[in-house]
Amino acid sequence: MRKVNFLKQNKRKCYNILILVCIFISFPGVINLQTINSQTIQLKDQYIKSSGIWATLDLINPVGINNSRFTHNAIINVQGRLFNRIPPGGEGKPNYTVAIEVDDIVYSSFNDVTDLNGYFQIDYTIDPSLNIYSSHKIEAIVIDSTPDSVEYRTHYTIYVNTTSYFDVNFPSSAKLIGEFFDFDFDDYLRYLDGTGIPFSLINYYWYDGPVIVDSNFVSTDGSGLIQSIFIPDMGITTLELRLTFASPPDIGYSESYFSNTKLFSNISCIWNLPSTIRASSNLRISGQLISRSDPSLAINDRDINVFYNGSLIGFAHTDQNGDFSVDYTLPQWTGQTIISIRLPNPLGKNLVTRQFITVQPQSTPSGPGPQAPPFLLFFSIFLPILGVVIGGLAFYGYRYYKKQEKLSKVVNLPLESKIINLKILKETGRLEESLSYLFNAIYMDLISAKFGRIRKGNETIRDFAIISVKNLKLSPATIYPFIQKVEEIIYAKPFQITNNEFYGTINLFSPIYFELTGYNFELNF
Repeated sequence: MRKVNFLKQNKRKCYNILILVCIFISFPGVINLQTINSQTIQLKDQYIKSSGIWATLDLINPVGINNSRFTHNAIINVQGRLFNRIPPGGEGKPNYTVAIEVDDIVYSSFNDVTDLNGYFQIDYTIDPSLNIYSSHKIEAIVIDSTPDSVEYRTHYTIYVNTTSYFDVNFPSSAKLIGEFFDFDFDDYLRYLDGTGIPFSLINYYWYDGPVIVDSNFVSTDGSGLIQSIFIPDMGITTLELRLTFASPPDIGYSESYFSNTKLFSNISCIWNLPSTIRASSNLRISGQLISRSDPSLAINDRDINVFYNGSLIGFAHTDQNGDFSVDYTLPQWTGQTIISIRLPNPLGKNLVTRQFITVQPQSTPSGPGPQAPPFLLFFSIFLPILGVVIGGLAFYGYRYYKKQEKLSKVVNLPLESKIINLKILKETGRLEESLSYLFNAIYMDLISAKFGRIRKGNETIRDFAIISVKNLKLSPATIYPFIQKVEEIIYAKPFQITNNEFYGTINLFSPIYFELTGYNFELNF
């Protein structure tokens, strides 16, 4: 019925206007044009009101929002007005609550109440759940009840981006240079909302001080987990690591820096051994495995092999402090021997640390025993005295014989050409080769000349050190330090020694040379 009345009213109005137009054409001076305009405006206003539109809501931000990009959790100020638009600039609608609507979802917590002129302002925080790869529609709607419908003529289109961050922990385990920096398997690249950023490339840079010595990229997996990063093997254990990521315009820049990367290139040990070690007893071999270049760095969470006198006797695993322990029943051998720790690694590097120990004979049980018969008392006093006299004479004779034998076998080798070769190797910068030549060409020639002993193909440098002491009766105080240093330089520190270490090794060889030849070993270069 309301619609029929509406049509009738409009039909009558239109008929009246048509009559007025005809009169105006026929008698232009009779009617005023202003009267027609007023009548037309009233007709339009009545049409809008009759069609069910109670008010109009427009967004009126001057610039800065529409077609712009904002970061998650950023705040934008949405301004607008609720009013009658007929006549233009009509009255505002005060005291109505207006809320933000995003992609047809109302966020009623972001709202404002219109003032006396119908204006409102709403501070909206960009929801972190908004998709960064699509556009979004921003509107404002009246959430209070109204007499009739509201006309919404405007909206904004916005785009969003997000920031990223590295959810990573400082490394807890020492890493060997040349291995992979694996972040302990629980470190991620994440969006601002905490979800992982999948299948993305991360740039990494290794620094030696301010200088970048290596750089590359690594990816994340489907959950955002950062994959392992290669550690450059350039003999430097003080490298620092920087990670960076950005994917503009959707994801902002982030970085993470590691100054304490816990890198090592060789090992040493703080030994914890008994002060007295006896043959045929149980020995607990224990200690703390550390970096040779940084004793404060424990080599933790590592498998190690334990050797006694060159033979593998057990396996161990270092704990979080680098501590280990292995029990071993010693054989009957006495004298000086070597305990070694070897660190297996996928790079095949010879990482070994050694400790020389002296094994003493088994102790003799103490306490009262059977009483000697009285007639043996004389012999218990006289025979020791006689034994001392005879032993003294025998010892003097033996020493005299050995001295004569030693003097008769003084090594007299023409070493001038070998010294020249040693000088050439040293002055051309091949320090490791020169010390290897010192052992293989000079020391072994002296041993061959004095004892007729030649090093066999299956005998290591360490093996020959033991042979030199046990079989050839050379002084362990001079042999072991020299041999240990040569072995360390050849196998553990290739291309790393300095001139000071070269001359230090020469000083260790000098007493051996004197023992074999009776002369001091002097270099004039």
